[in-house]
Amino acid sequence: MLSDLAAVARLARLAPAQFDRLLELGEEMAAIGRSVLEIAERLDERADAIMVLGERLDARADELVRMGTQMREVGLRIDTRGGEIVDSANRVVETGSELITVLPAFERALEMATPLEGAIDRFGRLVDRLPGGAQRRRPETRPAPEEPLAPDATARDPFAGDATLQDPTASELEDELPGSEP
Repeated sequence: MLSDLAAVARLARLAPAQFDRLLELGEEMAAIGRSVLEIAERLDERADAIMVLGERLDARADELVRMGTQMREVGLRIDTRGGEIVDSANRVVETGSELITVLPAFERALEMATPLEGAIDRFGRLVDRLPGGAQRRRPETRPAPEEPLAPDATARDPFAGDATLQDPTASELEDELPGSEP
């Protein structure tokens, strides 16, 4: 029993130190609890802020989705219109190629026709003078211009300098006609 009493005495001597230690640990736990509570309150405030931001982001995401849909529609219209433009451009290229192909022949035809204009006109007048040809046209009476349109004969007739293509006079034509007397 004595040993029990010694153990109780030892516990009684150590108990105040252990109670003090227990109080210190309790105070530390209370301080930690207060710190945890403050942190939890700040986390709660931040969670509220995050929720507000999340709602704003959600609204913006909806706007972005709508804008994306509109952009897609516009893109499809642009793509369609671009295809039409490419088709038109291809047709223009084809037409241009055809014109380029035909242009040399057209230029050559113009080169050939230009010298023949005066000759064809003179041939027509010759045919008109043949017996049984069209009746002679009487020159229309027009008021004389104040100044001549072409000051020299070469400006009116490109073949004026070429003796083979000059306009024959009426007497020369009559001399050339079969059955006419000189």
